Amino acid sequence: MPILAGSYGIKRRNYQIYDRVGMLKIGGEVMINKKQFRIFTIVDLDKEEDYLHEMHLKGWRYKTSRFGFFYFDQCQPDDVIYCIYDSRFLKKYQHELQDFRNRGWELIERGFCSVLRKPASDMLSEDQVYMSNNLRWEVMRSRLRSCTATFLGGLVVCMSLFKEELSMSFFVIFLLYALLISYLIYGFLRLKRKYQVDEQ
Repeated sequence: MPILAGSYGIKRRNYQIYDRVGMLKIGGEVMINKKQFRIFTIVDLDKEEDYLHEMHLKGWRYKTSRFGFFYFDQCQPDDVIYCIYDSRFLKKYQHELQDFRNRGWELIERGFCSVLRKPASDMLSEDQVYMSNNLRWEVMRSRLRSCTATFLGGLVVCMSLFKEELSMSFFVIFLLYALLISYLIYGFLRLKRKYQVDEQ
């Protein structure tokens, strides 16, 4: 069982609201781990990659994450590149996934998303193909389309349920959906500017 060594809270970038360091003793060897809470949405995958990269630079190696909690093991500080891809995209293009592995990328399965990492010192010129803005935009645009369609479908269902009676519940649900869709549109435009993609 983990032995709690200490805990503290740090406010940073409006993401972190929880930070805990613990120790795990296995066979006489003490392993130090960390748990932090962060909130990243589907349009924040680039920010999540930066966060994992920053943590590795500080000596915390990403292990897994669940329900917003990120788990790290202590390691030697290193410059490690993290890339997050939609798991469905990687399964659809199995040859790209195999290419990742053949070129030394470590794959960490994580539900709908897969995390790949590789030390910056081991990067080859060929690796830039998998980190190109066009590829990242293609993956993100696919996710945004599916999520937007889901939200719009839910909104249509809600409007049909409340079409005869415009209650307070309807306006609350409508407002929430409007905020979610607006946030998706904002994320779409932000990422398009970042990746500088010109659709022709």
